[in-house]
Amino acid sequence: MARVAEWTVTEASGKQHRVLVDRAPLFGVRVTLDRRRLERFDQTPESDRYVTSLAGHVLTVNTPRVSNDQPTLHVDGKPVLGTETTLPAPAEGTPDSAGATVSSRDLLKFQLLQRRLNGGAWFYWIGGASILNSVLNAAGTQWGLAVGLGVTYLIDEIAKVLSSTVRTPIYAFIIDIAIAGGILLIGRAARGGKLGWYAFGIGVYLLDGLLFVLAQDFLGIAVHAIGIYGLISGWRATRSLKQLEVPAPALVG
Repeated sequence: MARVAEWTVTEASGKQHRVLVDRAPLFGVRVTLDRRRLERFDQTPESDRYVTSLAGHVLTVNTPRVSNDQPTLHVDGKPVLGTETTLPAPAEGTPDSAGATVSSRDLLKFQLLQRRLNGGAWFYWIGGASILNSVLNAAGTQWGLAVGLGVTYLIDEIAKVLSSTVRTPIYAFIIDIAIAGGILLIGRAARGGKLGWYAFGIGVYLLDGLLFVLAQDFLGIAVHAIGIYGLISGWRATRSLKQLEVPAPALVG
């Protein structure tokens, strides 16, 4: 990975930050602020934009799609000349990043959207892992992914007892796939901003985690706890995003 651009950004208090742009042949461009990777804000046929907030200012990194051109850094819409810049202290009574090409509101909406998508992606991990676990269990394998649903294991074991067989009956496998498919559909709705489905999916996964508590499977408990935290974070971002998108009431009189 080759370093193609680097800036030192200093706050009014003297605290310094590093903005780095690296490019790799296979993985493309990577933009970081103090080792924290920035997600791409948007793109045009000519360049990609990476946006973040810092000390009340909006930082925008433009990375040209032509590898020969150099990336540029803008602070509140103004280009940074050279590799160092100092951020002025935000004036009292003025909105953050006034005059920036990307407003603080737009940046907040982008960040909330990323959290919503990342949280909803947990449903895809859960559903996909559950399908894989069911396939492995049907094949007689004794291991699986802890992020998957515990209820599919319960269904398989009950079906084995009822069918007096050591292999997972086909009807149990079909039920497993249907449940996992339902989780994938919930994930699609959650990533689309459906608060109700998001909350329902969290409740389902929380109840599923109780099975690992009863089985005293500490790995499963830990992984479910991490998953629930990620899901709740995504749900809260979805709620905040909806509140942000509500238009302000018109003044009467």
